[in-house]
Amino acid sequence: MGIYSHLTTEQLQAKRDTYLAALEARLTLPTTASGEGRSVQFAQAPADIERQLRAVNEELARRSGGPTRGPIYLA
Repeated sequence: MGIYSHLTTEQLQAKRDTYLAALEARLTLPTTASGEGRSVQFAQAPADIERQLRAVNEELARRSGGPTRGPIYLA
């Protein structure tokens, strides 16, 4: 049971879209802004967004019956 297991599939898909948009914004937009003595900076690193996006995708894969992880290879 994952962190997103309580959400409906539609909510998960909406959250995935939100995370994708946030990741794109984080990678393409400026990370700091300032004006009139005030400044703001994004505190969230792309790795944090990618980790949450991966968790959402794993939950969606689990619900669709697909593998949630890659294959295990034995040597």
